[in-house]
Amino acid sequence: MIKHKRDIMLFLVLIGLVILATEYQFTILYGITFTFSSIFLFLILRIFGWPAAVLTGLLALFFVPWDYINLAYGSILVLEAAFVGLFFLKGKRAKLFYVDALYWILIGGFLLYYFNKTTLAEYGLFFQVCKDIMNGVFNALIADMLLAYFPFYKLLKNDRVNKNHVSIHQFLSHITLFSILVPFFINVVTNTFNTYDSISTDLVVDSNSSTTRMEKEIRALDAKEMETPSVLEDIALRIKSDNYDVLIEMNGKELVSTSSKGLNEIREMEQKYTVREIADDFYEALPRDQEHIEPIHKWSEGQYFFVKEMDSMTILLQYPISNYQKEIFKLSIEQLKYLVLMISCMLLLLLFVNRSLTNNLKQLALVTTGLPRKLRKFENIEWPQSSIYELKVLGNNLRKMADKLSELFQESSEMNAILSEQTGMLKESEEQLHRLAFYDGLTSLPNRHYFQQYVSEWIDKETDKKMAIIFIDLNQFKQINDTLGHDAGDTLLQIAANKLKVIKNEDREVFRLGGDEFVIVHRLDQKEEVQQTLDLILNEFSTYFEIHGQALYITASVGVSMYPEDGEDLNTLVKFADIAMYISKETGGNTVKFFDQSMRNKFQESLIIENALRANVDRGGFDQYYQPKTLLGKVTSVEALLRWNDPELGFISPGRFIPIAEEMGLIFQIDEWSLVHACKQNKQWQDEERLFIPISVNLSAKHFQQDNIVSMVDRALQESGLAPEYLKIEITESVFIRNPEHVAEVIGRLKEMGVQISIDDFGKGYSSLYQLLQLPIDEIKIDRQFIKDINENEKQVLLVQSILDFAHGLQLNVVAEGVETPKENALLIEMGCDEIQGYLYSPPVPKDELIKLLQVI
Repeated sequence: MIKHKRDIMLFLVLIGLVILATEYQFTILYGITFTFSSIFLFLILRIFGWPAAVLTGLLALFFVPWDYINLAYGSILVLEAAFVGLFFLKGKRAKLFYVDALYWILIGGFLLYYFNKTTLAEYGLFFQVCKDIMNGVFNALIADMLLAYFPFYKLLKNDRVNKNHVSIHQFLSHITLFSILVPFFINVVTNTFNTYDSISTDLVVDSNSSTTRMEKEIRALDAKEMETPSVLEDIALRIKSDNYDVLIEMNGKELVSTSSKGLNEIREMEQKYTVREIADDFYEALPRDQEHIEPIHKWSEGQYFFVKEMDSMTILLQYPISNYQKEIFKLSIEQLKYLVLMISCMLLLLLFVNRSLTNNLKQLALVTTGLPRKLRKFENIEWPQSSIYELKVLGNNLRKMADKLSELFQESSEMNAILSEQTGMLKESEEQLHRLAFYDGLTSLPNRHYFQQYVSEWIDKETDKKMAIIFIDLNQFKQINDTLGHDAGDTLLQIAANKLKVIKNEDREVFRLGGDEFVIVHRLDQKEEVQQTLDLILNEFSTYFEIHGQALYITASVGVSMYPEDGEDLNTLVKFADIAMYISKETGGNTVKFFDQSMRNKFQESLIIENALRANVDRGGFDQYYQPKTLLGKVTSVEALLRWNDPELGFISPGRFIPIAEEMGLIFQIDEWSLVHACKQNKQWQDEERLFIPISVNLSAKHFQQDNIVSMVDRALQESGLAPEYLKIEITESVFIRNPEHVAEVIGRLKEMGVQISIDDFGKGYSSLYQLLQLPIDEIKIDRQFIKDINENEKQVLLVQSILDFAHGLQLNVVAEGVETPKENALLIEMGCDEIQGYLYSPPVPKDELIKLLQVI
């Protein structure tokens, strides 16, 4: 199918050339005609297919005279295109010239003979058939050469015509046949013109001679004999030859005629024939107004005339052109015999040369095919020996080049082995670097860097899909890591990663950000789809984790932020998912929280507190309040408690800002300020002889993860001048969770200084009676949750009594926290509690109010 404009233009041009060549044939003397329409028809056949060629041939029939012979020739042309096209349609491979020659041998020649035998005979018939066959074969040769050497592929968009690749056999065939056929046609043309000129000259001489002799004999007659037709006819018959007729007239009256045509008929020929003078008194007459007659027939009906005027008498010699036309045909047929013989000899020679040349080239091509591969494998190559000098030189040059290449391949092979080894090492290093850069070494999950790149690239695609950022935090990781060791913590992370990998699919990707934090990125169309992922997460964490032979149940806090509802950039989505996850953790964990506006407000509030807290620490803007501990109405010690009343934010409870300070790392500065301030205040009271009792200071468990707590306490005592026995350090049970050996060592060093140690909120968190046995602790403070309404709960009474009994057994001081009613106070004193602390006696108050309170008590 013709699709492109350039193809259509070429197709139309070729159709036009077919029609033009059909309409206007190349005709020379004596009606010898050549046509070249099949050249362009073959081009259409090979470029656009045989149906297009056949249709073009049928179209050309409308542009020829509709008579028997012209329609016959047009049909032969169409049949020729169909035969050649069907031959190639069968997938057979051959040259166009040979296929067309086969057509003329099998079909075309017989059709030409059949169509021409009714109008031609003998030499004329054989000449016409042979000439048309040679014409058709010549056209096929020209078309084949055009297809081989003209770059049609540059003009076309279809793939029917490839780039010009001409074999030696094809090239030699073209050169040989072209060298034979072209001279043949040139010879036919030149012979025709030469014969025409020769005949014209000879006929003029012969006519002058014959008419001169007739004139002499006629002039020798008397007047009566001149008017006697028999006498004149006798003279004409005696002098004339067989190749012409004689007609003698006198005063317009026919006297003698050796032709079957009379004077009147000859005169009428002037109206039906075109008469042309080609020499003095010598004329050529060809039929006129017979456009549908083939030129060869037109010339065969033509005549040469020689006219000799003699006084009142005219002698006319008439030569039929058909006689001389036959001579041309006979001569051409004789030459054609030699041509056929020459073609046969040349084809045999061509076959021999082609076989000799191509065999050598094939051997050389076979040897050089895959030559680099053979040289790389160091195969033994047998080079062919040619009898053709040029091929022999070429073979020797190739052999020398191959030997040199073999040496180079040997060297490169050794070098490649070295490079291959280095490349393998480099590739392995690159893969390792890539894995280190983008994957977590412990769990083999993509890491934070990969996560950031993954989400950022997905957002940059500007897709219409939504995305859920799901943060997952393991709730019990810290306890397991601290109690069972880091190996157990690593095992927990690996098991958690394997559980989350089960959830991964084409829309979900799992990452480990660090520590016990994982994240799942879920690409989805509707927000509701994320619930399936969340259900899978909770389901995976509903089963136990087997760690070091123990079955442990681990829960997860999950926070979710949605793209684009909650944010349209990576940092915002991560921040909000993290906030939602911490809200989940604050509400007890093992729950899922989607980020919402209230969390945003809480986050902003935390951010405001963080900024204000940092500024407050820098300027030392905290206040220290004091809450007394009593026994039987007497103050036995006080606890220093921090208070923060911000000028803009107002009062902020310690339960709100202490966790933030621990996260920000400001707790170390705050605790040191509180410790120093408490020591100085207690020393001031002693100097004023107001109080000589211990003061308790709360220190964060994070101090026990550092190495400077002992030096900090010593520095506070030195700076304030307070004796160590008047300082009591309150710590929570959580200090024993991580590295208890180190904690025990620090407590031991503090005790060596003379400082007292108190366990705050005893029973609330990580309670271990073993620590009470091993550590030099002075005091425990029973958490308020055991004290509240103790007088109404028998179980609480039994529990607190048990604590008092074993604490007193260990000679520990026991403080009851959060006592608010007289009944609670009376019961605790009755049970043997050493000190009472709570709002029943006093809330935390500034130092001045504490002095007033002491005066009242």
